[in-house]
Amino acid sequence: MTTPIKKYLLLGLIGLTSSIQTWAADTPHTVSTSPAKVTLKVGYLPVLDHLPLLVSQAHDNDTFQQIHIESKMFKSWDEMVGALKANVVEAAFILSPLAMDLFNQGLPIQTILLAHRGGSAITVKHDLPIQTAADLKGKAIAIPHKKSTHTALLSYYLNKQGLSLADVITKVIAPPNMQPAMQQGSIDAFIVAEPYGSKVQLDGVGKTLVLTKDLIPHHVECIVIVKRDVLTKYPAAIQEWVASLIRAGQWIEQDKTTGSHQVAELTAKKSLPHSATTIINSLQNPTDRISFTDLNPVLADFQTIVDISKQANILEEVNLKEFINDHFYRQTQIQEK
Repeated sequence: MTTPIKKYLLLGLIGLTSSIQTWAADTPHTVSTSPAKVTLKVGYLPVLDHLPLLVSQAHDNDTFQQIHIESKMFKSWDEMVGALKANVVEAAFILSPLAMDLFNQGLPIQTILLAHRGGSAITVKHDLPIQTAADLKGKAIAIPHKKSTHTALLSYYLNKQGLSLADVITKVIAPPNMQPAMQQGSIDAFIVAEPYGSKVQLDGVGKTLVLTKDLIPHHVECIVIVKRDVLTKYPAAIQEWVASLIRAGQWIEQDKTTGSHQVAELTAKKSLPHSATTIINSLQNPTDRISFTDLNPVLADFQTIVDISKQANILEEVNLKEFINDHFYRQTQIQEK
């Protein structure tokens, strides 16, 4: 069952109201910085899954010919969803089941690219004798959102031991609040994107039970979504952005080979609230914990997420042929040949 954490929800609602009022006042919907350049407002969370957005923006925003990116960090997924519905942002790096659920509800969005593959872990309190999925029975486990890839992956992991989500107590907690909740004894474990799992391990608060890449290799998690009217009106701008995001992913992977120091220097305490040490540790231990190399939005990979999400009772069937728009990815591949 899902137990709401009232104080976190209240903070999220206050943050959303403030974000919408401040940001909407700054810039009207899809404004142009010049007649040939379109501004796209993009939401993200302080997770490493969203590094391609931040690297692309840092590397290419000043030299883009068609587009200008304004990124907006949110502390919770509900805050981001509210911003999408209110047209405060026209694009987002977002959990795939949550995005597909919004699509099913009628939000006019499509996914154009993966943000990454893999990248999360089930982390347990360091002093608890938890070694398998069976040991999680009756434990309080934090998830970032009910309709998250993490909920589906947790369900999948439990099912392998004959358990289900009904056998644990799930609590929706925003990612930045999970370590404090574990330290305060409110939860026994959590499943979330990096760097939160590796950070609690580094701080001696928790230990990794399993990496999600080892549950379903190469799995989809966060994806890039854009409002359909933007895709229709500004295809050249979106094409330029997609090519940059793909290059950014390749750059992050290359930087891993020399210790991930450049990406840490680019984002630590700037576009992300984390220290360089935290970012480096998350990307290096192990280096394949999260992958940015294959961002192709393949229908079969999405179907896997739909299937485990349906098994977890958090999502209904999705018209993936309508939801996935791989045109921009394919065009990038053609242009690079």
